[in-house]
Amino acid sequence: MKPPPSRNPQRNPLGSRSWDVRPTTSKALLGLMNHLHTRLIWDQTSVLDLFAGTGSLGQACLDRGARHLTQVDFHPEAIRHLQGLERRHPSGKSRVIALDLLTDQQSPLPLTLFGGQPFGLILADPPYGDPRQEGLVERIIDGGLLGTGGLLVIEHAVTYRRFSLRHQANHELTYGLTRFCIFER
Repeated sequence: MKPPPSRNPQRNPLGSRSWDVRPTTSKALLGLMNHLHTRLIWDQTSVLDLFAGTGSLGQACLDRGARHLTQVDFHPEAIRHLQGLERRHPSGKSRVIALDLLTDQQSPLPLTLFGGQPFGLILADPPYGDPRQEGLVERIIDGGLLGTGGLLVIEHAVTYRRFSLRHQANHELTYGLTRFCIFER
């Protein structure tokens, strides 16, 4: 079965330049949020949404009372969309960063790029099928982005399993063709 198109086409190995959006389904989003609700104290949780795309995961966290949200993407259409969300809902609790997270896969993602404070929840929904996402978990954890007791959630196709070479997911949630691997620190 062919995986859904990449949400970030400039990283799409197929070469498409349009913004092929693959938002999280409402069933998967609700299931994930219900799981996280049992594990987090939202008003004490800062959220980092990597490969944010349409922003649905991060916005769901804000809707539940997250203390702060940082959304990161690279595609110009995604950035414009995320900035539009910020303007429509000016709570002062969110910011948008334009950054290509897959350019230097060997280096940890430094905390200084994202404000200098570790996050209680990191969501990552990298482009499906892009081989540069291998080792993403190490880059996040080794960069100090995830605070002690924090959760890292990687969304991916059920057929993909190579995010980490050193860390095991503590939980997995599967909804149709979407799987969330949850790593704890």
